[in-house]
Amino acid sequence: MPTTSLDHDTKTLPSRQATPDEQTIIDEVLSLYQAKPTDQSYAHYAPTAVFHDPVSLATGLDSIKSQFNGMPKVFASSTTEAYRVLDDPSQPQAIRLDLTQRYVFRTGQAKTLNSLLTLRLRDGMIVHHEEEWDHKANKTAEDGFMGRLSEWRKKMDAKIVEKMVPKDPKEL
Repeated sequence: MPTTSLDHDTKTLPSRQATPDEQTIIDEVLSLYQAKPTDQSYAHYAPTAVFHDPVSLATGLDSIKSQFNGMPKVFASSTTEAYRVLDDPSQPQAIRLDLTQRYVFRTGQAKTLNSLLTLRLRDGMIVHHEEEWDHKANKTAEDGFMGRLSEWRKKMDAKIVEKMVPKDPKEL
């Protein structure tokens, strides 16, 4: 079942301190958002992990790698302006982050985006990485016909990126 922010207002959740193991995972994931992917950035993703944001729905580690490895081709820079670890008792097996990221496109245009990241873990590995822009739930097939269309498009977008972008960050 997809993680949603509709259960409560995630922007008002209190912050908490990350454990050392969580901080390692957070640092690795933030390196992806900063368009600085390395092999280590993916060390805590399960081989069958899923990444879901408003643009793509990538299944499997290779597809996830392509999504993030493509960022340096699109963005001249990507800077983490702020993040906080959310204290969310409704998600005990997850790390939830309130992330503010500034993206500068290669065209020079800039966009600052606030997102809710939910990293669902199993045995210390990310099995589901959900990014919700402005803390708004991503559309899925569960949302009816338009949700199914959106989900299909996002899966196709992920497949296209996977075919065009190297999975190995050293090939960038």
